[in-house]
Order: sequence, then C-alpha cells, then structure tokens
Amino acid sequence: TLSRTDYTAIELYHVISKVMFLGRRKHMTSSHSPSSDVLCRICDAILGSNNVPDSEKSRWYLSLAISKHSKDWLRQVMLLLSACLEDLGLPDRTEEGSGNSKGGGRKIDLSRIDHKHKVRTYLLFFRLACDVGTWRIYQVSTANTLVIQVLERFSDTLYTHLVSRGLLSAIKAILMANLRRVEPSLHQGHLDTISGILHLVFNRSAYDTDIWLAMFLSVFATPSILSRLNTAHVRDIMLDVHAVTAMTSLTTHTPQIISVLEKDEVLFLLLNVLHLLFEALRSDQRITYPAIVDTIHVLLRAAANTTGKAAHWHPILGLCEGAVSVELTNSVKQLTIQISMLYSRMVIKFFFQDLLETEFPKEKLSSWKALFAAKLHSESKLLRHVSKICSLYLAAIATFEKFKTDILMSLCCLPDFLSSLWQLVYTEHYQSSRALARAMTSRDEPLDPFVPVLVLFCSCFSQYFVVLSDEEIYEREQPFSLRELATIADFVNGMIFNVIWNNHVGLSDHVVMGRVNICHGLLILLHERDQRRSFTPNSKFWTPRDASPGSILTELRAAEASPGRAQKVADFIPWIFPQKRKMEYLHSIIKQDKANSRGDHQKTFLVKINRKRLFEDGFESLKNLSNEVLKHQLKILFINELGLEEAGIDQDGVMKEFLEETITYGLNPSFGLFSVTDENHCHYPSPLSRIHAEYTELFHYLGRIIGKAVYEGVTLDATFAPFFIRQVLHNKNALFSYLDELPGLDAELYRNLIFIKTYDGNVEDLGLTFSIDENEFGRMITYELIPGGSVTAVTNSNRISYIHQMAHYKMYTQIQSQTRAFVAGFKSVINDSWLRMFSLPEIQKLVSGDVSAIDLMELKKHVRYLGGYHGNHRVITWFWDICINDFNEKEKSLLLKFVTSCSKPPLLGFGSMSPPFSIRAVDEDDAGNDDHLTPGQVLRTSFKSFLGIQSGSGSGSSRLPTASTCFNLLKLPLYSKKAILREKLRYAINASAGFELS
Repeated sequence: TLSRTDYTAIELYHVISKVMFLGRRKHMTSSHSPSSDVLCRICDAILGSNNVPDSEKSRWYLSLAISKHSKDWLRQVMLLLSACLEDLGLPDRTEEGSGNSKGGGRKIDLSRIDHKHKVRTYLLFFRLACDVGTWRIYQVSTANTLVIQVLERFSDTLYTHLVSRGLLSAIKAILMANLRRVEPSLHQGHLDTISGILHLVFNRSAYDTDIWLAMFLSVFATPSILSRLNTAHVRDIMLDVHAVTAMTSLTTHTPQIISVLEKDEVLFLLLNVLHLLFEALRSDQRITYPAIVDTIHVLLRAAANTTGKAAHWHPILGLCEGAVSVELTNSVKQLTIQISMLYSRMVIKFFFQDLLETEFPKEKLSSWKALFAAKLHSESKLLRHVSKICSLYLAAIATFEKFKTDILMSLCCLPDFLSSLWQLVYTEHYQSSRALARAMTSRDEPLDPFVPVLVLFCSCFSQYFVVLSDEEIYEREQPFSLRELATIADFVNGMIFNVIWNNHVGLSDHVVMGRVNICHGLLILLHERDQRRSFTPNSKFWTPRDASPGSILTELRAAEASPGRAQKVADFIPWIFPQKRKMEYLHSIIKQDKANSRGDHQKTFLVKINRKRLFEDGFESLKNLSNEVLKHQLKILFINELGLEEAGIDQDGVMKEFLEETITYGLNPSFGLFSVTDENHCHYPSPLSRIHAEYTELFHYLGRIIGKAVYEGVTLDATFAPFFIRQVLHNKNALFSYLDELPGLDAELYRNLIFIKTYDGNVEDLGLTFSIDENEFGRMITYELIPGGSVTAVTNSNRISYIHQMAHYKMYTQIQSQTRAFVAGFKSVINDSWLRMFSLPEIQKLVSGDVSAIDLMELKKHVRYLGGYHGNHRVITWFWDICINDFNEKEKSLLLKFVTSCSKPPLLGFGSMSPPFSIRAVDEDDAGNDDHLTPGQVLRTSFKSFLGIQSGSGSGSSRLPTASTCFNLLKLPLYSKKAILREKLRYAINASAGFELS
C-alpha cells in the first residue's frame, strides 16, 4: 500500500498506523520494530508528502499537527523516530548523557546499497522532524502567529524526543560506519544533512549543559567531525555565542567525559575541541583563557599513552598498548591537520598574546627591588598565566611526540617569542638556586609556575639552536646577543648543578628527570658551541659558583662502589673538572679494572704477526678473543720479511707498535674503510666501505683495537671527525646539529643547503624532493630521506626539515651500520660509563694524544740517564740542543715515536710515562748485542762515557742510535762530533725499520 504516492495526509496517517500495527505481527524484527524496508518506505512517503506544491496541501502529512488528530499524530511520529534510531543499531533506551553506546552502529554496513539508502532516508527524516522551518505547512502559515507557535512546539517536542533517544549517538554510529570503509560511502549530501542536524542541535541547545555533554560524548568523540561537515555550518556554529560558552565551560565536565570515553575517543574529542577553538578564533569570537586552556590540558594528558606498554604502532601517538581502530587509520590525514591547528600562528598568538605584549625591563632589578619583587612572585598574574600555557604545550609535546619538532619550531618562529619567554624567566627568577632546584625536582601539584616556563624555554631553544649557523649566532646575534647567550648558559649551568648536587634523591623519578634532561640538553648544546667558538668571557665560566671540583672529585673517588651525587655531576656537567684531573681519574679506573680482570697472576697471550700481513694477521688472531681476554697483556711477536722472528722483547713496546701500525693501515683511505674530511683531514667511516664483505666485522675489530689502545694508555696517530666521535659519546639528552658540522665534511653541500634555507622565492621551483642520488661504483642509486621522500616535494614550509634530514643522512644514516659496529667494538673494552665525563675534544685526545706542541724541555726534566751518561755529558748536551733547537715539530714527533712507538706525548705529561724515558750510552764494540750486555760490557761503556772516550778508533761512530720501545729507551752511541750525532739521529728516526735497526 505504501507504493502509492497520492495519499492525503489523513490517509497516510491511517496507512502508517495499520502498517505499524501489522508490523508487530507480520514484519517483526528482534526488537519488535518494523523491518528496515518498511521503515524506509514510511519515511520516504512522509518526506515525499512534504514536497508537493501548495495546490495539494491536503497531502502534507505534517499538517496533521494542527488537526484534531494532532496528539495521535505526534505519538506516531515519535514512534517512527524511535524505530529508525533502533534500526541504526542503537539500544532502544539510550540515555544520551549517561554514557557512550560503544559499538553502536555495527549494524550499519555502508557497502550495501540498501543500508546507504536507509541512512540517507533516516537522516532526512530526522532533519525534517527537528527543523520546523522546512515544513510546508509552516512556510505558508507565517502570518498566523498561533499556528506558528503550535508547530514550533511540536517540532521542539520531536527534537527533544530524538535527542533523548540517541540522535547524536546515531549520527556518531553513521560517521564511524563510514570511516570503517577504505573509500567513504557517504557522499556530500549525507554529510550536509548531518551538518544541518547538528547545526539545529547547536542552535537549540543554548545553555543546556546536558545536551552539550551529550555532544561531547558522541559526535565530538568522532574522528575529525568538523573537517567532514559543511564549512558554512561550522562557521555558523562558532559565531553562536552558545557554542563558545559551552566549549569554555567544558572544563567542569572533563573528568566525567574522560571516564566514559575510550582512549582514542578522548583523542578525537581533544582534536575536535582544538578545531572548535581554531574556528572560533577565525570568527573573531572572544574565548575565556583559563577555561579552554584547562580543558585542552586535561584532554591532552588523558589522551597520552601513559601505560608504558607498547604493543602496537599508533599513527598519531606512536607506540601504544591497544590495537588501532580502522576508523582512526582512515582518518590520519584529517587528524594530523587538526593537530597542526594547535601550533598554528593564530592559536599560538592567542595563547601567548599577554606575554608578547609585555614590555620587560632592560636590566635585571637591583637587589632591594628584587627582594621586594620576590614577595610578589607568587602573585604574578603573567607568570601564572604563561605557566599554564607552557604546561599545555609541554603536555602536547609529550602526547604528540611525532609532532614535537613541528610544535617547537612553530613556537620559536613566532617573532619575539623566544626572547619574551627568556625575559620572563630572567625577570621572574627571584628564587635562590637551591630553591629553584627544589622546585625542579618536586612532584607536588601544582608545580611552581616558574618550572613549566623554564622547561618550555629550554625545549624550544634547544630545537632552534641546532638550526642556527655561526653567522646567525656570532655576527647577527640572533635571537640573542652573545652576552644574553652567556647569561642563559650561566643560568642553566648553575641550575643543573644545584639540581644534581642538592637534590640527587629526586632524580630517581622519571618525571623529574624528564624536566632535568630537557634543560641539560640545552646546556650541552651551548657548551659544545662555546668549545668550538667561544661566546663566554673566560675559561672558568663553566664552573658553577657553588661548585668545588676538588671536593666533588674526592667524593667521587670515595663513592666508586655506590655512585651518588658526585657521579651524577660527572655525568651531567663534567666540564667543571680540569682535563688533567679527569685523565687521572680514568687512569685510576682502568688500573682498578686491570687488577680485577687480571687478578694476582698475570696472563700473557702470544700473538705472532707477519709484518707483510700485519692487519690481516691481527684481524684473524684477535677477532674471536673475548673482551676479558683482550684486556689481558698481549705479547706481540713480529715475523720479518725473511720469515724470522724479530729480536724485540715485548714489554708493551712491540704491542704499542702493533696497535699503531694496525690503526694506520685501517684508517688509510686507500684501504676503503675510512674516508677523510675535505677541511681538516679527519677520519670517518666511508659510506662505500660495504665493498668489503666483512666490513662490519672490520669496523668492530678497529673499534676494539682503539679501545685496547686507550685501555693501555697508548696514543695513536688517528684524528676522527667530530660528528663521528659524537656518536661514540651518544649523549641521549642532547640534540645534535649535524648541519653545524657539515662544512667540515662537504662544504659545497653546506653552502647549497644554506642557500635553500635563505631562499626568498618559492622553493618548489627548485624541483627538490626528500631524496638523494648517490654514485656508487658507477651506478646512480636514489635514497629516500623520509618514507615516500622521492615523491615528496621540498616546499617553503618543510625546507628546514629537508635541510636537517639531508645533513642527518650524510653524517649519520649512510654510515649507521659502520658506526654501530665500531662503537660496539670500542665499548667492549672501554666501559661506556668511563667516558661520560669527557667532552668531544677530550675523547679525541684520549685516542690521539695532545695535539699541542711537544714540550721537550718537560721531557728533559723527567729523563733518566744510564750507562755513564749524565745531564752535563757532552753527547747529552749535543742531543738536547739538536732536539730542542734544530728539530722541527715533525722531527720531534718522529723522535718520540722512535723511542716510545707513539708520536704524541702522554696525556698526563712525560712525568707519567712508565717506564720513564731513558737514554743509555752504548759502545760500538757491543754492536748487535746491546740488549744482552754482560756486567763487564756495561762497566766498560760506563767508564768510557764517564771519561768522554768516543766510540771506535776513528773520528766518529758508524753506528746508528737504536731504541727499545718496550722500555722507552734510546740507546745513544758515544759520538765524537755534534754533526755526526745530528746526521745519525735524523737518519734513524726517519728509517722506521723496527727493532733490527742498528
């Protein structure tokens, strides 16, 4: 019967009554409602009746609202609305404000045509019931006030019935069903209808808290709902003062909402509230600061993954505990756009407008003014307000860790933001260093308002500092003058020391450590930049005023078994200790480790090495030795070119020579494992080292060899690139500016990247993508800097990211496997904790010694004379005059290498050399046997040297000086002339012939 289209209103009413009655008997479903097909046909009939012209107004079904059947008609419409809601999969009695109908809408399958038609029909019917303005009887009765009032009252009743029975949950169910489809099934017409319904709900809700609470529990807990609605309707909503009021009053109900919603639904609600705020600001609405800040902050903390469990990858939150829903996966793009609204310039300016508009004093207040201001500290409205905003953005960074860089860089790029935030820190800081340390390590809520401000400043400036070039920092002095930069460094350095030294117990808390690590990260960046190019006034600048390095080091030595605050100081701010003290401390640690690993019985492992195959034999002999065995004494026995064992008696001397020769061979660029930088010829792993089949094993081996050298106190002729040493240190608290160090590796690439950074035009015109083409042995291979990088264009908005991705690739990614293998080998010998107190340049010195000029005057003070030589002996006088005044720096290094096998002085000076540097007189008659002299030969040589009798019978000696590097011993013949001594000495140190030179 419903197939007819010419029913009058009363006929349609009776037909519907009959169908609904018969439906209870013949068309029953499990919930005692008519079937979907019947309901759709009824709704279509009602919708069709409202579209007939005025000449057929007897067919207007809704006109029965002003007939004698009005009450029965109203009950019929309400019954129909309930049946439609039930058919969408909702419970029959959904109390909209009482909770969330989880799983609602699972009956809806939008892949089916009949379900799509059902959804479209029901939505149109819902909108018709709520919007009296679309009723034809209403449109023709505008002149009759009484009729208008009656119709509006009936429409209000239907609206209230719909909302109370689950209208908003039904809309959520439809939207979620649509999102479960890879290709959304709802077309724009469906979404426009939903927009219209929600617009009506917004307009009718006024100050009805229950309705707004219901909307936040349902519609606003749908992924990016506002992005899917009609833009005009969204703007209209935000122009309505009711919407703004409801949004800002959400704070009082936030805990209730969070307790009902699931984790992802809290995330959706948060992002939709952000979207509402964004649209409100675009519509020039006035928003109450505290309310919206508190709401967003609470939702951010609720949405964060705080369980610590990480079983699934969440496209927004990263690793999380629960499985990711299909609805979320299909909404990532829209959700990402909503997140970006939080760090849009408009929203940031809205939140921080009071800070940016404040004029701070040029200089810090005098002491008496500061004392007075300290009493007003807790009453500072600006500080309290900005502290809330900073807490909000810190929570956003913690929740949306993937977007951390974008959030921080957006804050930093706002004009005057960094300088204003620092001025607030500087002018509001009236607490003592110890009081600030207590505030930083407190878990009590609420936090001191100063703490979030300081932490956000350090987070932002750390992120920004790594993108600043030397020209911006030192020439332009942006964003801070060098004086301000030194003030920041001094402030953070002192704060970190007091946190560590006076509140070390609180550092066991991961929340407290999170704050401290952020500030510490900035401190490391400032210190490293100052070490490379100073902006501080003097060398004592980095020692905090309250610190006593000597007493801290004493406490550190005393507490080695149970490290406490002294160890934390050494880990966090090692630069307060003088370099010599640190070297001595490391030496004592290694000495103790040797005693522990070697025990009372000294074990020696013999390794035979053919000089022709020094690197290969060493690799095969040592690669399988355990770490503990490698720490024992190695006795190296060289096989010469004739296949004979060399005469050297190894007491560390031959081993030192082996270590140095191995590293020299391994670092040679022609071998293919390492390359050298263009600028300073520093070594770093070659990206093309993969040509070696066992390249990771070779890097691991070289790492162990260098570790062994440091362990034994042997310095090597090996200078490594800073960016490579940095990865050996690997301080997890610090951001690394690979761009800052790129000029040393590839100056041309650095210039090109700076050009892109400062390019005034459209960067897209340059035709760049997030990829790089590399020529590998004649083949061009494309590497993507990010997933999908080859099809991701570089634009003005993402060029900073491109620049750093490129620098990161060149200096880290492309040598990652080589670096990991090398570091693993090095740290298998040298404990990672031993290196924490050393800076990057100091690590280089541990490996290659002091790069300063060799002080032969110091060596002369600590030399030991044997065989009749003494300080005033003529040959000795000639020797020191030649070495100090005639030799250049290269010859001095060669002399040192000739005697000790190392070309650089010990880190602790020549006084620490063991055995001490010695010079022994030898007689030409004892040639070839001076390692095993009889007592008579020793006495004869001593007697001749004491009396000044020269070697041999001629005018001079034909014998060359020789050395026993294992004893740091120079065997110097009794030459008759200074010129002969100069000639023979120069020849010997340049010959490099091992132990058999004579």
